[in-house]
Amino acid sequence: MPAKKPSTKGRKVAKPSPKGTAGKCTGWKAVEDDMPPGPPTLHVTGKCVFPKHGFKVKLVKAVPQGINPKILLLRKVVTPPSGPVIQTPETVHVRYKQKVTKGQYTHVTILPDLKTVKVQIVT
Repeated sequence: MPAKKPSTKGRKVAKPSPKGTAGKCTGWKAVEDDMPPGPPTLHVTGKCVFPKHGFKVKLVKAVPQGINPKILLLRKVVTPPSGPVIQTPETVHVRYKQKVTKGQYTHVTILPDLKTVKVQIVT
């Protein structure tokens, strides 16, 4: 009897990126800045390497968030270039910033990569 495939009914399944849009993202860091005079701010940074120029990357807060309120879920949104572009690899720096309450998050997870980083606190 063949193995039964798990059901995806009612669940969103990540679709593969269109051909040529898959970039490798590394160096993710999450830092909570508690330095005066402003309110605490969370900064998430990373970099993505793409096979050609013109890609744009942004992080947006995932909706819905997960079951653990201490882990911020961010969705990586990649926009491919339109029109002619330079056909050499390009590194794109990614930044996300959000005002938070002190100690609001302990970790940040980048979707769909499922990369989780611990939040460093700067006081």
